[in-house]
Order: sequence, then C-alpha cells, then structure tokens
Amino acid sequence: MIRKTALAGLAVLSAGALMLTACAGGTTSSPSPSSSASPESLPLVGYETVDYGDLTDGGTLNLSVTSSPTDEGSWNPNHALAANVDVQRLLEPTLSSMWVVADDGSWTANPDYATSIELTSESPQVVTVKLNEKAVWPDGKPITAEDYVATYAAAGGAADGYETVPSSVFDAIDKAEVVSDFEYTVTFKGAYADWPSLFLTPVLPADIAKDKEAFNSGFASEAVPSAGPYVVDSIDNSAKIFKLVPNPNWWGANKPKLDSITFKVIAQETLPQAYSNDEIDAIEIQTPDALETASAKAGSVVGRSGGVTWSHLTFNATAAPFDDVNVRKAIGMAMDRELIARVANEPLGAPATTLGDWIFMPGQAGYSDVFDEKIGSDPAKAEETLEEAGWTKEGDSWTKDGKPLEFAITVPAGTQSNINRALGVQDALAKIGVKVTLNEVPSENYFTNIEAGDFQAVTFGWQGTLFPISSAETIYTPADSPQNYARVTDDRLADLWEQANAELDETKRLEIAKQINEVIADFLPSVPIYPYPEVVATDEGLANYGTATFKNIDWSLVGYTE
Repeated sequence: MIRKTALAGLAVLSAGALMLTACAGGTTSSPSPSSSASPESLPLVGYETVDYGDLTDGGTLNLSVTSSPTDEGSWNPNHALAANVDVQRLLEPTLSSMWVVADDGSWTANPDYATSIELTSESPQVVTVKLNEKAVWPDGKPITAEDYVATYAAAGGAADGYETVPSSVFDAIDKAEVVSDFEYTVTFKGAYADWPSLFLTPVLPADIAKDKEAFNSGFASEAVPSAGPYVVDSIDNSAKIFKLVPNPNWWGANKPKLDSITFKVIAQETLPQAYSNDEIDAIEIQTPDALETASAKAGSVVGRSGGVTWSHLTFNATAAPFDDVNVRKAIGMAMDRELIARVANEPLGAPATTLGDWIFMPGQAGYSDVFDEKIGSDPAKAEETLEEAGWTKEGDSWTKDGKPLEFAITVPAGTQSNINRALGVQDALAKIGVKVTLNEVPSENYFTNIEAGDFQAVTFGWQGTLFPISSAETIYTPADSPQNYARVTDDRLADLWEQANAELDETKRLEIAKQINEVIADFLPSVPIYPYPEVVATDEGLANYGTATFKNIDWSLVGYTE
C-alpha cells in the first residue's frame, strides 16, 4: 500500500508501498485480475475518456491538495516524507511511470519510458529492462540505465541512512546492474512474485540518488528534476500555490494539452465552497454536504468508482489500555462497522460494504472476511472478553485496578469523514459502557502525531497498490517498521510473508495470505472498517481525469473538450 491519508484519494501508485490517505517469463504485460478490488456495483473507471485528437489545445487545470511537499518535508518522491497521497498527487504529472495500468489493473510497459520489461530468467529471477532512448531530463541529458539503478539503490538504502519508504521489494533484490546506457537488469535473491512493483518507483537522476545528503534533505522546498510530461514552474510556499507547465523537452507520443496545472493547498472543510466558487476544477467528495454543494455547481459532473483505499481503527498497542490484546478484541467486537459504513458511503450514492481483510478488498481474488470469522461483531461477547481480561463493570463503566476503561481517538480537525468514523466508534462503545472521546488536532499535525506514537487510537485510510500482499507487509511487521503504527507484531508473520513473496503459484500464495490475515486477527493491531468509494466531481468538459480503481492517469491526455 501507499501511505496514509485522512481522506480517500485518487489512484496514486508507488513502489510496493502503502500510502497514508485520511497493486510469466518473457512477457511485457500482466494477467488481468479475476475481479475488481471494489464492490462490483461500482465501475472501475468513473470519468469520461476522450481520444487525444478530440481534446482542445490549452487551458488551465486548477486542483487542490490539503498538504504540500514542502509542508510534509520533501519534494523527492522516494523520500519517506513524500509518501503521502497529497504529495504524490501534486508530483505525479512530473514523475516517470514505467507501467501503463489498464482499467482492470493489468499492466504493460509504458513505451514513453521502456520498450520492454521482461522476466528473462526464473532461476535466478532476472528482469531485463530496455529503455526508450528518447527520454531526457529537463536539461536535455538522457535518462539512462544508471539513473534507474542508482534510484533503486537509494530507495532500498535505509540501512545506509537513506530516508525511504519501507517496501519489501527492495529487500528482495540481489543486485541491479547497468548493461548499457539504455538497458539494465535486476536480479532477485530468490523467487519474488510481486517483482513488477519495483517498476512503480519514480526515477531520479543518478547524481541525486547517489548523494545521500541530497536525497534526504536537498529537496525540502524545491522540486527534483522532472521525468514526466510536466515540470514544476513555480513554488510559492507562502501562498501555498504550485504551478506545473508542460515539459519543453517532453519526448512522449502525445504533447501535453494543458497550458498549466495549478495546485493550491486548501483546508478540507473549505474545499466544497472552493469548488463551487470556481477556485478549483475538481473535488474529491467525502461528505453528503460536499456532494450537495458540488452537484449544485453549474456543469458539475460527479463520477464514482471503486477504489483501493480502506478505513480502519488502529490501536497504539504499546500503552494502556491497548497493550492488552483482549481489550483490542473487545473494542473490535463492540464496533458497529456496518452502521459506520452505511453512514459513510450510502449518502454518497455508493454501496455500504464492510471490510474483513487486512490485505485484499471485497471482490478481489483472495479476499476473505477473516475479521468476521475470527472476531465478529458481538457486543455481548465484547463484555465477556473484558470480564475475562480482568475488567469489572460498575454501573455504566468498566474499571480495572482502580482505573476506568476509556480512550481517545485522534482525528484531524475539519476532516468530517474521519470525525464521523470516530463518532461511530464512540456511539457503539457507549452502549457497552466504554467512554470514547475525540482528540482533534490541527490537520497539519495529524500524521506527525501518529508517526511519533502520540495517540491511543486513530482512524485514517490506507491507499493500496496493485500488489497488495507484498505492499501490506510493513504495516504489520516488524514491530519497529516506520509504517507499523500499532507498534506490535506476531513472530509468525515474517516467515509467512517471506513464503508469500516467494510463492509464484497464485493459488498457494493466496492460501498463505489467508494465514497472514488469520495471524493479524490473533493480535489485532487494527480493526478494518470499510473500503472507500471514490467519488469525484469535475467541471464539465474536463476529460481523462477523475476517479478509477486501478487505471493510472496519463497526464499527456488530460485536457478539455471545449
């Protein structure tokens, strides 16, 4: 998965890592998944697709983010501080994309960057990449094999002091080698089923990737060189406005249609009004009020699709009361996840679907409602579990060793969808006598607090990738993984994930994933709640941009029809 967010996000892909928000030998394409990663009643693509020749030339696309790369601390797309959906969204038009991802999640080599990406050996497992020799950096220098090899070394260089996003794909690599200026190979230590996830890593110039200081701190407030159809033209960190323009050296098949893309940092609670006032041309819909406001705008088009983002309640398992797994399980049993899902999704015109799996989404091959099998929704059993754990109910509250059973859910101020989930937990727990309060913090501090462990419970969203098994690993193991916010694990997981990542037989691999889910249910670092529907409103005439389950945006095709 990618990183965290308090919101749902547009499809953003990253190298086998989860984003916070609050995916056979000799082939260059992937098999199509057996089903979508979202409720079947939602489409895989929710926006209008228009041929390049039917788009007009010019126009400005005004978009919003709730936090900028400068706010988060890095414009380097492979830096740990950039592993945030808003940061990646802003940078995406400037980044390389080695795969073209289709509606159904299948992938083929992107000819703008690679003429072929092939598994050329299975023992040892070797992938050979041949690059498009026309690809260049903004200064005109070719984008070469050395750039990619250096980027992979940096992105996998946490042990050497590189500040990176954890991803199991880099641990699986034995070596990456330059064959020639425009060809390189990647050899894996053993069989690694999700090897295509490596090629979601945005490329950096080799001189930046090889310089640890530049990688870590050289781009705190300025952009790295672009490898995409757009370049960063201006950065106004005071006004929090960031302008992208077409890359003058773009070599791709299609010249970008837009004159510019402008991103502006806008607080979540004011986004609907900003869209209504024509300050921005698109908005992600999180609440019924936002949907009503967006729908009332003249010419507004609302699109819906399934997604790979999911909500949860994560516990800080290092401190009372959640250092007791039985308390965590009791809270999970007492939660009315179905009601929370209905409140969140149905007013947005999307089906309410609960989530019972820590890896897959409903409808996706491998999905199983393990939470219901192992934990279930049963307030009476929740009370029995608390009694067995030594808690005593006195009147309408629980105590143990003279201390009451109560906790706070930390939420970002103004993010209503996040707050609503917390209120749903609060209402359900009140029915069994557990007091839950909401701890509102400024949205810009929200994830900083989470990463510091300054919370008892939180409910944000994980946005997944095309490779859910390998990408989920760092959320649950090891205990000190930067993305393991519960800070607890089970010793069985490391071996199970090693088996899953090395298993090329898909049926056997899914069986191992089921075992992983069952182990996670045993120590319950989090309670999965529901998958987010993706709902986006755009101005009429905007094409090839919006919401999709898997399909990645081709920024050279984003434009207007009138």
